[in-house]
Amino acid sequence: MLRTSLLTAVLCVSAGCARVPTVPVRYVVNSAEAPTFRISQGKGAATLLTNEETGARAASMGVLDLQGGAGVPEHIHEHSVEMLYVEEGEAEMTIEGQTMPVKKGDAVYIPAGIRHAARIPEGTECFRAVQVYVGPGPEARFRQGEPVKPATAP
Repeated sequence: MLRTSLLTAVLCVSAGCARVPTVPVRYVVNSAEAPTFRISQGKGAATLLTNEETGARAASMGVLDLQGGAGVPEHIHEHSVEMLYVEEGEAEMTIEGQTMPVKKGDAVYIPAGIRHAARIPEGTECFRAVQVYVGPGPEARFRQGEPVKPATAP
């Protein structure tokens, strides 16, 4: 019996079933209820929609709003893929040393372990993008910013 229980536990851990959500899964998150934090030296905000706190274990989703002149310094997400969908505005993305413009309607894919940065040109009214991390975790850094709007209970 002990041998079967141990084997079951090992298989469960390797398959990922041991990571039982510590919070109930929220299948729908209203952006008005999601926490928002100031980022980019006060020139932007990050709204955290789905992540481990909402029971989403495999990925996270948020919205970035940045003003002209804002920037995201070069960084790497070792274990997370990052994807952006630009809803409004334009930016310059630098990915692995290659700088390229992105604008409304563009999708951006950044594999795990790749250096990247962004700059919003002066004069841009607003840059807004939906941000997804496959392999959640990097979004937690936004919590270091000043809360603009705390989360409210569903």
